[in-house]
Formats: sequence, C-alpha cells, structure tokens
Amino acid sequence: MRLRTRLTVTVTLVALAAVAVTALLSVQVASRRVGRLLEAPAATGPAVAGTPAASAPAAPLGGRGPGAGRAGAGPPAGSAAGAGAGSGASAPGPAGAAARRATLLRDLLHANLQSAGIALLLAAAAGTLLAARMARPLKRLSAVANRYAAGERSVRADARGRDEVAEVGTAFNALADRLQAEEEQQRRLIADIAHELRTPLTVLKGELEALEDGLLESTPETHRRLGEEVTLLTRLVQDLRLLTQAESGALSLRRAPVDLRSLVLEVTASFEAHARGRELRVEAGPDAITVDGDADRLRQVLVNLLDNAARHAPGGSPIEVTLRRADGRASLQVRDHGPGIPETELELVFGRFYRTDEARTRAGGGSGLGLSIVRSLVTLHGGTVSAANHPEGGAVLSLSLPLAGQAPARGAAA
Repeated sequence: MRLRTRLTVTVTLVALAAVAVTALLSVQVASRRVGRLLEAPAATGPAVAGTPAASAPAAPLGGRGPGAGRAGAGPPAGSAAGAGAGSGASAPGPAGAAARRATLLRDLLHANLQSAGIALLLAAAAGTLLAARMARPLKRLSAVANRYAAGERSVRADARGRDEVAEVGTAFNALADRLQAEEEQQRRLIADIAHELRTPLTVLKGELEALEDGLLESTPETHRRLGEEVTLLTRLVQDLRLLTQAESGALSLRRAPVDLRSLVLEVTASFEAHARGRELRVEAGPDAITVDGDADRLRQVLVNLLDNAARHAPGGSPIEVTLRRADGRASLQVRDHGPGIPETELELVFGRFYRTDEARTRAGGGSGLGLSIVRSLVTLHGGTVSAANHPEGGAVLSLSLPLAGQAPARGAAA
C-alpha cells in the first residue's frame, strides 16, 4: 500500500474511532441524565389540586394571617432546612432545573474529555506504529547510501513493495547502476588511452635512444617514421579532445543551411584521390538536400565514414555512397564490400577505441575513435547513426539527419 493511502486510511480510522467513542459516552450520559431531568419537575413540582398543601390558605403579606403565629412558623423553617439538607438537583423550581442542567453539561464535558483522551491515545499509538514502519525502510536506505558513499559500489537497496519508499530504493539502485557503469567506462577509457599512447611513445623513445647511442643512422627514412609516430599521437589527442567536447556539449556549431548533396560530391571527389585505388560509387540524385548544420563537422563525418570503409574493405573493392530523402529526413549510407561486422558487435562499433579485428595494427586500424566521433557529431546535429550488414556482403553505416528547419537547437553558434 502506498504511503499516501496508508496515511489516509490511518487518519480516517482514528477519526472514526474518536467519533464512535464520543458518541458512545454521550449516549450513556444522556440516557442517565436526560430522563431524570424530564421526570424531576413532575415529582418535585407544585402539589396537585385537592391535596392538603393545595387547600392550605396562603399567608397574607407581612406574615399576619391566620397561620402567621408561632405554630405556623415551623413549615418555612422546615422547608429551608430540607432544601439545605437535600441535593440541589432535586430542589423544585427554577433553581433545581438550573442545577440539573449544570450537572448534565458537566457530565457531557467529562465524557467529551474522556473521548478526546482516548482518541489522542489511539492517534498516538497509530502514528507511532506508522512512523516506525515508515522509518525502518528509510533507515535501511540511509545505511545503504552511507555504505555506497564510503566506497561499496556493489551495495544496493531493498526495493521490495509498491510504496514511495520502494520507489526511492528503485531510483537509488538505478542511479547506483548508472554511476557504476560510468565509472567502469571511465576506467576502460583511461586504460584504452594509456594503451593507445604506449605504442607510439615506446617507438619514439626507442628510436631516439638508438639515434643518441649511434645504433641508428639519422636517415630520411628514420625521420619519416618518427614523424608518423608524432602525427599519430597528434591525431589521437585531437580526436580525444573533439570527442570529449562533442559528448559534453562544449563543442560549438556554426549552423547554416548546408547542401548535403554538394558536400557529399565534394568529399568523395577529394577522397577518391587517396582511396587506395578503390572506386567510389556515389548515388546522390539530382535534387539538393538541405540540412541545418555545421559544414565542417559534417565534412568530418563523411571523411571518417569513408576512411572506415576504406580500412575494412579489401583492396580494389568499391565503396558505395547513397544519399536520398527518407521519411522527411536526409539519409546517407556508406557501404563497403569487406567481411562485415559480427551481429553481436553492431552496437559496439561506435564505441571508443573499438576495433572489430583485435589483431589489426594501429597503423592499419586507425585510432579507434573515428566512428565514435561520427556518432557524437551526428547526435549533436539531431541525427542518428547505425550499423548493419548488407545482404550481399559488407558493412553498411547509415546516418539520418533532419532537413533544414527541423533540426533541434543544439550546439551554440560560435
């Protein structure tokens, strides 16, 4: 039961109990007192006609009547004595009625005070029980949170039940899982960066020490190898910086209408010159496809896609680029004729430092950040990117971008 419902039911039951006790005590007091109040005037009121008291002559004013002698002075004194000796509630006349009313009100007040005390005790007992039941899981959740803050990343809260405390426990577990996954991703990233930097740095150190010791001649070939390692390090650092900026939202975009068809033709024409003899088949259609984005960043996306296809396709095989409109969006596909991507790794190819072939060298496999940059830049433009295998062989990398006027306002204009 949810806490709100539990509290509502508890308060309602306490109120019903208080009302029931009050009504019960009031009925008991009324049954004892009201009947007496109604019967007392008939029993103690004026005498009925025909009785001796009714036939006695009234005493004249001033006490000088026939009954004003010494013998007649007894009854008033006796009556006064009887009134003083008896109860005020049984006295005849208005004074007796007032006394009876005061007694009834006093008894009703006492009954209400008793009912209020009983209701207070019931409410305190119910509130204490409910507070204890509510505080127990909150204390357990607090203990779990303290343990997690102390470094126990595997601890989780007990999220059984359907109330708000269980919802808080579920949210805490989800947050802990996400933080643990992010920490593991950070550790893997640092390990991958260290692994990627180790090889070129080791090569540079070995080559420089060999040159210093005279074991290696200072030839143009040696300088070229050292320059390649420095270039690889520079590209890796630049890619990491770009990827970090894109994922954190710190990368600014110079948004403007971009003719994606012209951009594709331009990039493929310049890429074909160093495509290692591969034929680029471009199917872009005759009509312009305009998107709202940063032309330089979109150019980098296309270059990374073509470079990835050229690295994984066998020599001499074509690379097919297809651009078209699909469902009100711009759709671009880059297909190679290589071995394709294992089905279990289709969602992993856009991860950092991911390579489908673990044995592939860094010189042949790139920095491993190209497709990660593609995904980040496309996402920054409000698009999506995916990987699939073509039925006739090879991998197909597809991206979808909103047409001009439909892009979300992401990325601040520089």
